[in-house]
Amino acid sequence: MRLLAAQSRRSLATFLGSAALAVAACTPVVPPPALEKPPANTQSTDQATLLLFPQADGESLLGRAVQISEDGGFTIADARAPGCEVVTRSEKAAFHTSRKVDTHSMTSLAAGYSTFVAIQAKFGRTTKAEIDVDNTEILHADTRGACGENVIDTVFVGRGRRSITQSAAASGGADVHVGLVNGSPKIDTEQSQAGGLEWKEDQAYGFTFTKNAKAEPLRVRVTIPSILMDGQALEVRFESEKPAWLVVYYIDSTNHADVLWPSNEEPEPYVAPNKPATLPSARERAAKIAIKAALAKPGVASRETLVVYAFADKRDFDSMKPRTGADSADGAAFAAELTKRLAGIPMSRWSNAVMGYVIQPKGT
Repeated sequence: MRLLAAQSRRSLATFLGSAALAVAACTPVVPPPALEKPPANTQSTDQATLLLFPQADGESLLGRAVQISEDGGFTIADARAPGCEVVTRSEKAAFHTSRKVDTHSMTSLAAGYSTFVAIQAKFGRTTKAEIDVDNTEILHADTRGACGENVIDTVFVGRGRRSITQSAAASGGADVHVGLVNGSPKIDTEQSQAGGLEWKEDQAYGFTFTKNAKAEPLRVRVTIPSILMDGQALEVRFESEKPAWLVVYYIDSTNHADVLWPSNEEPEPYVAPNKPATLPSARERAAKIAIKAALAKPGVASRETLVVYAFADKRDFDSMKPRTGADSADGAAFAAELTKRLAGIPMSRWSNAVMGYVIQPKGT
């Protein structure tokens, strides 16, 4: 797939008035409700959210804010909020637990976010993770002060292993998803084990959180097909009940990334109640820019990705937005870099999501 947009340095020479671009599948999903803390001496972690990578200092996770992203995933703040106080209680709890979950529902701190993006971009949202852990300890937090809306109150500690079952093949007919950014194409899977990880010392591998506030999170609703046919033109629609400024990255099947928004024609992409936004925008369409799906290899289905960030405060957007027309050969790391830079901004003021989609050859 190629991006032939006016702002793309890679394709400027071949720009003929349309942007050949495979754009994302996103199915909006209302974030899940707060998870309840398991009772003391539990023999199960079914209510816990699992970490993509175990953390050596599990106690440091207690009291940190958790953001439920627009596609139903989780992001943990890099540190406790200023003024948040935590008193820790440790409970010895020896039991064995095994879980199989969607990797999209797992959580990664900023340092591992590029790996999370890479897994989603390459293998899609059907990727599964399996853990097999001997739990040794449960850490509980008594929090005081302004810790945040959703705050980690329990951390599970143990030793074990984690493997990832990746989905590589795609098929199916066109499908349209409407709602909060989240997508799942119809996939026929060819599964293989990859991403194996084993830790032999006690580390944090899961957590639960408590909901402290009634404030509604920032949500951006997106409407777009999840499976596209080669050459299909499309328009992505954004809606929100709160004003928000948008940043959109595109990652192709070779892991190359381009910034789609902001663009030369749309330097401040904006959505507000009763004021939906579209990609391409009216200004972009007036500049003869269109979006079309294009296969990376003739006759071979492609999987590609959009990464979207929404900002409730324009000052945050102005300070964090990427350079117009920027691109990178390492798309996952490029998109994830913004998450790392957002460590100092309250999680109530921004949200992000990763959406995968499939391009099918004509006639399939």
